[in-house]
Amino acid sequence: MCAGQYCELASGTVRRSVRRSALVAAIAVTAAGCGSSSGSSPSAGPTIRRAADVTAQAPGYKVSGHVTVSVNAAQHVVVPVSITGSFDRRDRVGAVTAVAHAAGREVRIRELISRLTLYMPATTVPNASTLIGSKRWIKLNISGAIPGGGLGSLSTATDPSQFVDYLRAVSSSTTNLGTATIGGVRTTHYHAVVDLSRYPSLVPPAQRKAVGVSIKTLEAALGRRTMPFDVWIDSHHLVRREKLAFAECVSGVHDSLNMTMNLYDYGPQPKPAIPPASEVYDLTPQVSAALSHAKLGCT
Repeated sequence: MCAGQYCELASGTVRRSVRRSALVAAIAVTAAGCGSSSGSSPSAGPTIRRAADVTAQAPGYKVSGHVTVSVNAAQHVVVPVSITGSFDRRDRVGAVTAVAHAAGREVRIRELISRLTLYMPATTVPNASTLIGSKRWIKLNISGAIPGGGLGSLSTATDPSQFVDYLRAVSSSTTNLGTATIGGVRTTHYHAVVDLSRYPSLVPPAQRKAVGVSIKTLEAALGRRTMPFDVWIDSHHLVRREKLAFAECVSGVHDSLNMTMNLYDYGPQPKPAIPPASEVYDLTPQVSAALSHAKLGCT
């Protein structure tokens, strides 16, 4: 995941840090709804794990919402970002548009996603022509940019909606917070805790080694092995909303992310046209070099 300080180290500025955080870590919106009852319900674990599996099998969905990124560097910076987009789960392609508000400016970024590679218009980077010439696009391969593989093997690195997959590793302790209506759909709201250390054992055997490295990287940055989630599930076992918040520490600098994400219009989604190689400048080597000295966690 290119979140928080990973991207600050790569770009050298807090503003670019939170921009990248917003694009690859979150998609969110809050819809109307109210709870009706609550209580501890350890038996909800299987319900949540089933929803993660059913959602993963969907051909695609749309997403919309907001995320707040907070970075404590030389100065405390809080950036709200609204994001909309769609994802094709089967081919792992999609497109998102993020609108961030920082330093009194509105920054709008269009990003295309193809598995673990991100594409952005060259105009996204100020004065990019001095580096990339006449290329119209820049790209970043997450798995190649993060040293040692790290978070780059996780699907959440490019498709933030796939945080849903972590729910397969939910612990037995859950809380039923009642019902809520999300975008006109009746759902049940649960609070759960994901045991990140269990997640690698739940992916296909061929992926376990790489995902294990990724999870250890994530745990080091977070300083813990668990992640709290709130999730809203409909009667068809589909996740309709997911909410999470986490703080991390990289190279002695703290940042945090709060995300609420709605998934809707389940079904096939249009696939974006990925730009041809002749129009793309690969930024991966520069980002990899910038991240090579990152230290995860704080003492």
